[in-house]
Amino acid sequence: MSRKVLDPRDLKLLSLLEADARLPISDLARAVNLSPTAVRQRLARLERDGEIAGYTIRRPPLAADNKTTVVMSLRLTGSRCKALFADIGHLTEIRKFWSLAGDVDACLILQVPDMARLQEITEMISDHPVVDRIQSHVVIETHRDE
Repeated sequence: MSRKVLDPRDLKLLSLLEADARLPISDLARAVNLSPTAVRQRLARLERDGEIAGYTIRRPPLAADNKTTVVMSLRLTGSRCKALFADIGHLTEIRKFWSLAGDVDACLILQVPDMARLQEITEMISDHPVVDRIQSHVVIETHRDE
């Protein structure tokens, strides 16, 4: 399937949605001088063509506010990151969760209020049936965080 050429209105819609994915259809329609129905049709086409892969939220950047940042690397039994994420992804301390290729299968960035909570989370994750090995690294200084 060849990629379709995006016209200026498509590009403007994508730009607006990148800035705020919750913009109402009526606002989008006004911004590109189209009817709400035409905008809905364009968004459906952009989604179908893969130009819009999904809608998401942005959480505040990792903040120091007396929390400890931890990098946790996991080795799993098989490629089971989705299964693990389905079970632990609700934990508010998990700020990032990546599936990796190589010796480590997953990497998590956590922000915990104290070491007791880190221990609770570590025990919860290590008890998960797909987890083979955990390594936790406490961040002592941040040199760049974008």
